[in-house]
Amino acid sequence: MEDIIKIDKLSFRYNDKFIFDKFSLTVKKGEWLSISGSNGSGKSTLIKLITGILPSNGEINVCNFELNKKNLFSIRKEIGVVIDNLDNMFLCETIKDDFIFVLENLCYSKRNITDTINNISREFNITHLLNKSFNELSGGEKCKVSLALSLIHNPKILILDESLSMIDESEKKFILKKLVEKHKRGLTIISIVHDLSESYNSDRLIILNDGEIILDGTPLKVMEYDKVLNRLGINIPFEAELSLKLKLYGLVDEIIPDVGRLVDTLWK
Repeated sequence: MEDIIKIDKLSFRYNDKFIFDKFSLTVKKGEWLSISGSNGSGKSTLIKLITGILPSNGEINVCNFELNKKNLFSIRKEIGVVIDNLDNMFLCETIKDDFIFVLENLCYSKRNITDTINNISREFNITHLLNKSFNELSGGEKCKVSLALSLIHNPKILILDESLSMIDESEKKFILKKLVEKHKRGLTIISIVHDLSESYNSDRLIILNDGEIILDGTPLKVMEYDKVLNRLGINIPFEAELSLKLKLYGLVDEIIPDVGRLVDTLWK
């Protein structure tokens, strides 16, 4: 499978301190990559570098475009981003106006704009929210319309910067279900997560510390290094922690990321 993002020997410093120094990373087309790490590890900075918000030294290639001023618009057309502060994503009077603004800037025709907004609104069950302002919405509604806005132009890459941390479990399940559906259709997803349970659907989880990748593997494999994660101040989910303790006594063979399935396994 081809690489959709290639980062090679990336360097970035802030206030004379290196955040990244000769950092390298590849993301495969259609891969779901989760990234975690303690505060200051470089997670959000990495996203800003990939999207060209911050300048850097080194090579960044996105969708076969080298990241530079000439290619920046072409690259951003292929990326949808949901930032951690959702309030900063919406600038217009209504949700619909923000959708129109994005599509007009991508040169959609009026008819295509209408059809596209109708389709994405039905898909995310937000038709009743289109004429509201962003400030009128609940946390879950804000997350849904933000995700719809980031996907409205059918990007090849979706980036989520701790976007699910402030919503309730029912809304989170709805959004994760949508993300799984999109991923199965080939969407590449990069999600920054604080709660490692949000990485369960990922193909891969990396842990950053001081701008370096210290763990890289499937989410369940990475969570086996619970002592390393604890030293970094990263908690593994309850069911993963319980699985590891039960594994020590030979009661389970692996981390089971579902409490119900874990109970069923113990009762067999």
